Amino acid sequence: MHTDQYKVNLRSLPEGDHEYRWLLDDAYFERLSEGSMQGGEVEVDLMLRRTGDVFSLSFDYEGYVTVPCDRCLDPVEIDVVSDREFVVKFGVEALEENDEILVVSELDGVLDLEWILYEDIVLSLPIQRVHDAGECNPDMMSAYGRVATDQVREPSEGQAPTLDEDGIDERWAALKGLK
Repeated sequence: MHTDQYKVNLRSLPEGDHEYRWLLDDAYFERLSEGSMQGGEVEVDLMLRRTGDVFSLSFDYEGYVTVPCDRCLDPVEIDVVSDREFVVKFGVEALEENDEILVVSELDGVLDLEWILYEDIVLSLPIQRVHDAGECNPDMMSAYGRVATDQVREPSEGQAPTLDEDGIDERWAALKGLK
């Protein structure tokens, strides 16, 4: 289900500064994330300045999103504090020239921000999304502790790897055929 709530009709905007504000809530994240985000609440402030047919946009994001913890898979709230600026201009067809310039179809003249807002939030998140130390699900961490190791496991005594005629471990011998 797509909504017009995040569309800005650039053609109808008069010259000057314009301010927009949205609150992205659980329903927004459920609709766009397909399960990778379980919810959240992020305030978005947009300052838009029109000068002729060029539009300067400045976004500020503040809030949190709920995602699965990379360690224990329980929900964890991750703070979102981010900003982004880019320029929009009219062109023959809509395209993204680079991260700082977006071209909107001159005939349509409407900028749809719904997916852009979502992408900005995803890109602001840390690579590793985990609970603070000691806050992960203890049952999951116990199971993880039984299988995880920080050491390289050597073959058990008496189980030396079998080597081929070139002295290469037979488990890797099939890779020689790829040369």
